[in-house]
Amino acid sequence: MADLSREDIDLLSRELPRLSAINVSSPLYAGGEGRVAYRAAGGNERPALLLLHGLGSSSAGYRAQLAGLSREFHVIAWNAPGFEGSTPISITEPRMDDYADVATAFLQALGIEQLAALVGSSWGSVIATVFAARQPAMVRELVLSAPNVARGHVTGEMRDAEMSAWLATADISLPVARSAIADRLLTPRTSPLVRRHVERLRDAMTTQGWRQAIQSLFTVSTPAILREVICPIELLAGDCDQVAPRQDHALPLAAAAPSANLHVFEGCGHMLKLEAPTRFNAIVRATASRTPRRQSTA
Repeated sequence: MADLSREDIDLLSRELPRLSAINVSSPLYAGGEGRVAYRAAGGNERPALLLLHGLGSSSAGYRAQLAGLSREFHVIAWNAPGFEGSTPISITEPRMDDYADVATAFLQALGIEQLAALVGSSWGSVIATVFAARQPAMVRELVLSAPNVARGHVTGEMRDAEMSAWLATADISLPVARSAIADRLLTPRTSPLVRRHVERLRDAMTTQGWRQAIQSLFTVSTPAILREVICPIELLAGDCDQVAPRQDHALPLAAAAPSANLHVFEGCGHMLKLEAPTRFNAIVRATASRTPRRQSTA
């Protein structure tokens, strides 16, 4: 990838906002109430953005967006259920719909009725897609980074074998080199500054949250759901993404939503929000600032 710009370095060098938490009422929690941890920046009188992280990440992965978009927007990045500080869903094998429902309850607890843009990365892109389909009045724009088709199309013995293989690795106590994780998510030319941030993201994971997130991926097929989304859609894909290769994920999603805009980040891997934060922020800013419109359903 190209060298980081001065603006990129500045965004990546900012301190994270403190981690906050709020009580959320939902039947998906034991006792009907749980906590959602989150980071926020920008006045709450501004248009709201909700940022949903990926499987091996947390709200900390959006440091450059919390820093760079907070002048114009109220920027909120959650820790999904089961991730650092957030109560896990009480169902043993939650569905993707369950995460979308917790996100709805979270926004209600914050008093937010509509999002200028909903941003999801990787696993978070799947939650965002389901949320946008289920809550069309709450989402003006949808931004999906390193988007994922999910695994709902896999069935039978193949599904069981694949899920078992994934779950066998879902244990934070297993020794895994941080450098090996970064190697898979990034490219050999990625800046050391970005690598340092990525290597720390796994710290917010819990074994239970990780396992539940994996199981949820096998409950939906994102291309089918994306066809139900009525708001405008932006797809962001790295052309060196090893985790969700563009030909297997972003391109099928673009085919499912022909009116979506596909932005290809040359020389980037799976962590676009950290690898190219200025460009990432520019797309989100332009998307969330435009006059509200809806896609044609014809």
